[in-house]
Amino acid sequence: MRRSTVGGACGLAAVLVAASGLAGDVAVVPLGLWQQAASGGDVECLAVLRPVASPSADLSAVASAPVLPLAHWETRGYVLRRYSELPVVHLRVPGRLLDELARNPEIAGLSPLRTAHALRKEGKALMKVPDVQAKGFTGLGIGIAVLDTGVDYTHPELAPGGTGAGVKTIKLYDAVDNDQDPRDGEGHGTAVAGIAAGSDGGVAPRSTVVAVRVLNNDGEGSSAQILAGLDAVLTSVRTGNPYNIRVLNLSLGGYDDDWPPGPDTCDDLDPAFDAAFQALTEAGVLVVAAAGNGGCSRGVAWPACLSTALAVGAVYDAEICMDPIPVPFMCLSTQMSFGEGQCMRDGCVQNTKADRITCYSDSGTKLGVWAPSHCAKTARKGGGYEDCFGGTSAAAPYTAGVAALLAQAYPLHGPAALRKALEQTGKARTDDRNSITRNRVEALAAFDFLASYCGPPEPPTDFRGDPVGICPGGSATLSWNAVGTPDAYRVQRSLTPDFSIVEETVTASNSLVITYAAATPATLYYRVRAERACGSHSLWSTTAALPYAPQCGRTVRRHLTR
Repeated sequence: MRRSTVGGACGLAAVLVAASGLAGDVAVVPLGLWQQAASGGDVECLAVLRPVASPSADLSAVASAPVLPLAHWETRGYVLRRYSELPVVHLRVPGRLLDELARNPEIAGLSPLRTAHALRKEGKALMKVPDVQAKGFTGLGIGIAVLDTGVDYTHPELAPGGTGAGVKTIKLYDAVDNDQDPRDGEGHGTAVAGIAAGSDGGVAPRSTVVAVRVLNNDGEGSSAQILAGLDAVLTSVRTGNPYNIRVLNLSLGGYDDDWPPGPDTCDDLDPAFDAAFQALTEAGVLVVAAAGNGGCSRGVAWPACLSTALAVGAVYDAEICMDPIPVPFMCLSTQMSFGEGQCMRDGCVQNTKADRITCYSDSGTKLGVWAPSHCAKTARKGGGYEDCFGGTSAAAPYTAGVAALLAQAYPLHGPAALRKALEQTGKARTDDRNSITRNRVEALAAFDFLASYCGPPEPPTDFRGDPVGICPGGSATLSWNAVGTPDAYRVQRSLTPDFSIVEETVTASNSLVITYAAATPATLYYRVRAERACGSHSLWSTTAALPYAPQCGRTVRRHLTR
């Protein structure tokens, strides 16, 4: 389990005082929560905790049991859920206590509970995926986390399901039923997983699907459930990342009174998801999110509106014949119609054409890329295939699949570099509704871009500790030789040589003073890697093993008896 000791609580930005006029060290409280409180009922929310300062880069292995944040609120029965890897607590409190909760010094901000929906609505050739697959890259060894209605892991393209080696779909977690069986009861998640990673027709056919069910059989779920799914992914990544999760797909989202949607990003409105996405990015996972199907041109849906998510809008993959006639290659109509959306009360009608931006796709300054949607042929729950799956729900996994191909081809490039490659290459498409231009994803162009962008640094050499052991109350200095000019170094410590559970810190120096305290002897294993700000990193250095003895450095007095 990886614990970062730098950057505070997942790098949360400074918190501003809410517009309610409260002064002092008060948590950010969205207007909607105050309105709920004023109605006299209970308020359900997500509390983001303030960072707790760490006295040194290394945490003690043993200490007195820590007092859980908001323990007083838990004894009063108001805490519904805690998240193991995220600085967030899910609460339900009487409205009259919201002001007291906001003034709690442990809380940095409050997020309302939101409801997400599955965003419903062949693009490999359009994105030149076969050109990259022809180079031998199929996503082998890369995990794509799919947070959705679950996955039908009995479908031939997504089977078998399990948790051991060699399975196609990892059954990671079900946040709806709170168990380890994320089988799809609705169908949306199966279609999404099939586009990204189906073993026959997926963009990354040999990648692993990591299934997390966060939406129920009606295709709906709360932000607390989605956060629990994100927490499960982060836990897996921080405990050795056994499934090598490098990409996470969210083909879900919604709108709210405070995000109808708006322009730019929504980080300040949802500090809980901002913290989660930043933690995932820091852990090496690219978050890909569907932009939304509301037909909005001012902004994208939540949670794609968060700055650390790559928001994906939709284009048609081809001209689609909606009214064929029994004459070869003849078609009376290529027009498609779509129902009511968030920003299109009467729906929209549009002639289809390859690379044309769909009339239902959300768009705005936050949008990252375009990707194909209608009509994707993909896996259907229960067997067989969906013949025309679309919407930004399809565009996101098309992009996630390409990211998996890039992650396999360039394993030392992190999420920042992968995102840069996807956003800076491809075919430029301008949205006539708002004149915003973004690139439509093209796998081959992104592949070629990374060949010369952000080259990984060389690993540090001569990694060593001085002295070669640690005593209680003492310290040792880790040092290494720099090769080139990397921007930072990441140092990890583990109690096992496989580094399955680690603590880590980041430093700009090529040395680090370490301390340790425990009641029993141990061998401490350390390693370091170099990192570039543009998003690549070196291989890990050799391992330095430092023994720890709780009795060393102490005077032992022998008592003799006659």
